[in-house]
Amino acid sequence: MSSENNTRARTDEQLRIDPGTQLLVSITSMETPFSFLPANTSGNILIVSSKAPATVEQALRSHGLDPSTAGLIPIAGSEIDYDGPLWTSDPVVPDDLTGLSMRFTSALDALEPGHGWVLFDSLNALAMYAQRDRVCRCFDHLAEKAREHEIRGVYTVGADALDQEALSSFKRSVDQVIDKR
Repeated sequence: MSSENNTRARTDEQLRIDPGTQLLVSITSMETPFSFLPANTSGNILIVSSKAPATVEQALRSHGLDPSTAGLIPIAGSEIDYDGPLWTSDPVVPDDLTGLSMRFTSALDALEPGHGWVLFDSLNALAMYAQRDRVCRCFDHLAEKAREHEIRGVYTVGADALDQEALSSFKRSVDQVIDKR
């Protein structure tokens, strides 16, 4: 599906993409993926992250985004204790790709087609714990589901920490690849 449109872009530049477009964004370990979302984001945001909900809430606020319009699927090995404006699902352990897919698909149904965003904070978290081919198939499925719902998808990856085969597979599942390193 990838157009193999690789672009080197400035890190302070927010992404402007059409509904249904899926992007793979290479970032450094010091980069925050939340800065890529426009401050006037139209619609709700679904976030998949291994960061704690309070950290995600703070990151949203610091980038001018309202956490009450965001939902989080936490990638974590234990229960999460959080009571704030951010909607959270039950946590998913990093190698439970079926559980992630089920929560992701269910959460997409709550987003208005053409107006929502998906922000997947580092595919590397999955690649560290699950077999590469399973992660690649899961990612392809998640990107396709977001595309079908006309949801904008931003999937971040630390490209330097992945093998070329996994990175190539991720690139084939998206519409555009952007290097913000």
